[in-house]
Amino acid sequence: MRVQNVRRCQCGCILSRYNRGAHCSGCIRFMRNGQPPRPDIPPHVWESPQVQEALLDRDFGQMCLVVRQLSSLRQDDMAVLTGLSQAFLSMLEAGTRRLTNVDKVVQLLEGLGVPIELTGPMLRTSAPERTSPNQQSPLVRANGCGTLHSATRPLLPPMDDS
Repeated sequence: MRVQNVRRCQCGCILSRYNRGAHCSGCIRFMRNGQPPRPDIPPHVWESPQVQEALLDRDFGQMCLVVRQLSSLRQDDMAVLTGLSQAFLSMLEAGTRRLTNVDKVVQLLEGLGVPIELTGPMLRTSAPERTSPNQQSPLVRANGCGTLHSATRPLLPPMDDS
């Protein structure tokens, strides 16, 4: 068995045997362009009936897929926002994995900046700050009364006392 000398970039990733340089492509992009901008999700995404329905059905994979498509983000961008790995997000979107850990659900929802009106206060570590008490969410402004299905159908079922 032949042992190969593994070369690593300064960031720790293994360099391809075809890469003759000292840095990986991610580090080269970073050095060339400076700090990459943090991806963000436009507010209109949360008004989408597909996103709202996926949240109501607790189908976080479908929600991630639709949010990503409407925001023109990559899975890597979603991983940066949520702290979940790109591989896990890929499996979540494909339906081969489910998000069942409540801490991970909260991490996903807060990372994406899902409005509290769509999730309910139980799925957040803290309420988002508003600049004035009369300020409403974009959902409420868009529809007058809003499409707040979470008020009639909670995201998580009630706890069983047994």
